Amino acid sequence: MPIHYHKSVTIIPKLLHLNLGPHGWSVSVGPRKAHMTWHRHGRRTTTVRLPGGFSWRRHNRRH
Repeated sequence: MPIHYHKSVTIIPKLLHLNLGPHGWSVSVGPRKAHMTWHRHGRRTTTVRLPGGFSWRRHNRRH
């Protein structure tokens, strides 16, 4: 059974978070239901949570 580590540090409540994990760090901006995340290697993820447990995600890579 693998053990995973993830820590989220709130910088501005309900708006800005620093996420730390085994593969590096990322920064998330926005509320929980609709936010954008910038990863350390230039990848950007947009996430929107929908009613009923569904979510929509889009990944973009910086060129």
